[in-house]
Amino acid sequence: MKLNSTALLRSTTWVIWFIVAVTLLSEISAPFKAFLTALAGHHWIGKSIVSTAAFALLYLFFSRMEESENVLKGVWYVAGSVILGGLIIFSFFLWHFLKG
Repeated sequence: MKLNSTALLRSTTWVIWFIVAVTLLSEISAPFKAFLTALAGHHWIGKSIVSTAAFALLYLFFSRMEESENVLKGVWYVAGSVILGGLIIFSFFLWHFLKG
C-alpha cells in the first residue's frame, strides 16, 4: 500500500491545529479536560487518543485526493504550523503565568 503524501501532509497540518485548539480548550474548560482525563486517565493521553483518531479520519478523507507534485510546499505548511502553533501555546501559558 502506497501512502498518499498529500493526505499525510494535510492530515498532519490539520491535526497540529486541532491539538493547539484542544490544548487551549482543555486549559479553559474544566469539563472538557475532565472528559479527556476520563478517556485514558490523564488529559494528555486522552488528547493523544483523540488526535490519533482525528489523523486517521482526516487521512482517509484526504486520501481520495490526487498526489501532489509539490510536496515541499506541504512540508512548509507543516513546519510553519508547528512553529506558529507552538508559539501560540507558549504565549498562552506565558500569559497565564504572568497574569498570576
